[in-house]
Amino acid sequence: MTEPQTQFVDISDARLAYVDWGDNGPPLLLLHGDLRTGRSFDGVARDLYENFHVVSLDARGHGDSDWTPRGYRFDERVEDLKAFCDALSLTDIIGAGHSTGGVVMVLAADKYPGLFSRLALMEPMVIVDEPFQRMVTKRIDFDRTTWKSREEVFEYLSKHHSAGRWRADVIRDVAAHESYQREDGLFDMKWSSNSFNWPDRDGDYFDLKPIFDRLGIPILSISSTNHKSKFPNQHMVQDGVLGLHKLTIENSDHNMYMERPDAIAQAVADFAAGKEIPAAV
Repeated sequence: MTEPQTQFVDISDARLAYVDWGDNGPPLLLLHGDLRTGRSFDGVARDLYENFHVVSLDARGHGDSDWTPRGYRFDERVEDLKAFCDALSLTDIIGAGHSTGGVVMVLAADKYPGLFSRLALMEPMVIVDEPFQRMVTKRIDFDRTTWKSREEVFEYLSKHHSAGRWRADVIRDVAAHESYQREDGLFDMKWSSNSFNWPDRDGDYFDLKPIFDRLGIPILSISSTNHKSKFPNQHMVQDGVLGLHKLTIENSDHNMYMERPDAIAQAVADFAAGKEIPAAV
């Protein structure tokens, strides 16, 4: 296929970027977590676009979407997602969300019944409290790693203790599409420090457990083998939720869809088709 191009849609106060892989079936929306962009899903999308209408969104403050100073509370992220779906006339969507992106999808499905028909959730945070928000907001003070070229980006990620686990083509996708050249000539990653500002995190706390209980749509909860201890709530509170299936991706960490995109794509396709999901792959 021809490499998909980034497209844009204007919502109330921002321009959002996305990649549309072509309308070849039911709508399938991919939503990333913090520090990533929609292009991190390219490896998954390449295995799914022939049978779905795959759309991968850059959330506000990430990728080629607007990097606004504010607008990162979860209720605002939900409204961004709803406005985006309305602009593209997407309803009855199969959602596949990772980490923060999965949280946004759950909250949106709860607030807007009928927006999603199914949710495949890759290690979302079930409980977001003050300690969690204070931990992640520290990223705003991190020294940003920069490189002299995209080739350096690729080499750095390939040798990184975590990113080096990603499949080689995914690392190439990230180097090509998630990095950008700044005005000073250096290459940086496409995420805004504003997305971690404390005013948008302070008081933005919730518990997804009661939402899972009342959503009433099929949910696929996808976990990694190496990150379970960091997400204990996901593996404890969802037992007994009607319509929820659990899947563990073996030999994977939190970014399992970048390490084993083929396994994630197959799981999402099977889940969308209503097929039986194994306990682990």
